[in-house]
Amino acid sequence: MSDSRQLISDTGSERATNDSGKIITTQDHTHVIWQDVSREGYFNRLRSHDHASDTWTEPFTLDQGIDNHARGVMTIDPSGYLHVVLGGHASAVTWRRSIKPHDTSAWTEPQPIGVGTYPIFLCAPDGTLFLTLRGQGKERHQRGVDLYRRPPNGDWQAAHQIVHLATRYGQAYAGFHNQLAIAADGAIHAIIDFYEGEDEHCRGLHQATCYMSSHDQGTTWQKADGSTVRLPARPEDMDTLAQNAFSRHEQTPPPEIKHGGLVVSSQGQPLFFYLHHSLAPGRLVFGTVKDGIIQKQNVSNHLGEMWPDMRAVGCWSTIREDDAIYALVLLTPYPQEWLKGRPLRSMNLRERDDQRLVWLTSHDGGEEWSVDSFLEPGEAYNCPSLERPVGHNSIPAGRLPQVLYFDGTNEYPGGGEYYAENTTVAEILASGGFTANNVWLI
Repeated sequence: MSDSRQLISDTGSERATNDSGKIITTQDHTHVIWQDVSREGYFNRLRSHDHASDTWTEPFTLDQGIDNHARGVMTIDPSGYLHVVLGGHASAVTWRRSIKPHDTSAWTEPQPIGVGTYPIFLCAPDGTLFLTLRGQGKERHQRGVDLYRRPPNGDWQAAHQIVHLATRYGQAYAGFHNQLAIAADGAIHAIIDFYEGEDEHCRGLHQATCYMSSHDQGTTWQKADGSTVRLPARPEDMDTLAQNAFSRHEQTPPPEIKHGGLVVSSQGQPLFFYLHHSLAPGRLVFGTVKDGIIQKQNVSNHLGEMWPDMRAVGCWSTIREDDAIYALVLLTPYPQEWLKGRPLRSMNLRERDDQRLVWLTSHDGGEEWSVDSFLEPGEAYNCPSLERPVGHNSIPAGRLPQVLYFDGTNEYPGGGEYYAENTTVAEILASGGFTANNVWLI
């Protein structure tokens, strides 16, 4: 374990560092946002490090979330003002802005934006804010991905649905995790997962991960070849990177197909990763767009050569100022706990110290890759969140991207499933069904 890690909090929740947009570093400051827990509930908090004095601010409480899904994410605009979106869980999502640039001691009052879950929050080079949510709609069958936009010094505009749930899965569970990246010219690139459908045996009947881009601030979207995407989109309208539909191996399985992040080079080229366990356990694919064509390559073989008894179960990617691509990959023992080559839900719902975090790195746009171990087995590395360019921030050449994670339990409160029948979050916390964890920045 590196001695350079910083203890951010010792009361982190059981999903304290989940999400993208947790770390922002500028020339003079580093800012981190995470979620704490106590018997009083879940609280989104933020701290800042002053590089000149080598001091950290005390935690600033931004809001209280309704549960461990209601976490916060942040970005920074060209003037240095920090912006946070404080997420809901099928509930209200709000926005706050720092009163002063590069200062996290005072904030505007929370302003409602919309209703949804799993925010992805970015600031474009001109200061326009973009936010996506898994939208609720008035009825469950209207669920999809909602895009919100706020022009510089303007108001948040009404949601614009860019992806929607299939009619045949209209009353079923659906998740649409996604990642956005904005190029220097303002083009928006998106990779979006589909996880939808359920029957009496399982959920996630249909899974896919897809790509599209927009050159007019998200109003219209197109495929890699420039053809128009019909909105709100389905996989058949987009560039589908991977897709399947069949009955799963357990009732509530983790995704077999999921993205591993998306970044854009200084030349405006989108670069992305995704996992495809249906092809092979831990199959990790790298892709990019060249001359209107999506090109893919299997990069999990680089990992297998070093750790043949482990497989990838998670991937988070970023890019430095010098266009070096970094993928942080979580490896877990194989075939322990896997079923027919698929990961099990229970793998993510227990304490474990047998996993490894590794770097997969390319300095030439993905032609050649190097692999290095980052954090060795022996301690839990839960919900690692990777430093990314999310606004007017970047990762300079010459240093590794920073990672925020928590140790301790990775279980839901009380163990097992998050919601017990007829039991509220408040009742779970009041009964002692919560654990506080150390949150680390390294």
